[in-house]
Amino acid sequence: MSTREVGRQAEQQAVDYLKEQGFTIRDINWQQGQKEIDIVAVKNGMLHIVEVRSLSSTSIMQPYQSVNRQKQKNLIRAANAYIEKYGLDMEVQFDIISLVRNKGFIEIEYIPNAFYPQL
Repeated sequence: MSTREVGRQAEQQAVDYLKEQGFTIRDINWQQGQKEIDIVAVKNGMLHIVEVRSLSSTSIMQPYQSVNRQKQKNLIRAANAYIEKYGLDMEVQFDIISLVRNKGFIEIEYIPNAFYPQL
């Protein structure tokens, strides 16, 4: 399976997980120019910008650890573009869904409020 296929599969598993948790999915793989958001979801009036990260169990780090400061800045810019484009007036939360693949089994970890925009 290619890296792209693994990524799509991980995103679909994340979408399924969020729906099970009562989220409404607004967009998947939203793009505007160079800005991209894996999943845009809503729950209880809050807009959730969700980054999906997936690694195999043989990795030396957890998937969420790959969301570095630069990736966070890119997500914040993308969220601002999304909010502006759709004229939204909602609180925003940045979340991460971390998936670890291990011999056909997928461990999903949802990390709400994974980071905050710096002022």
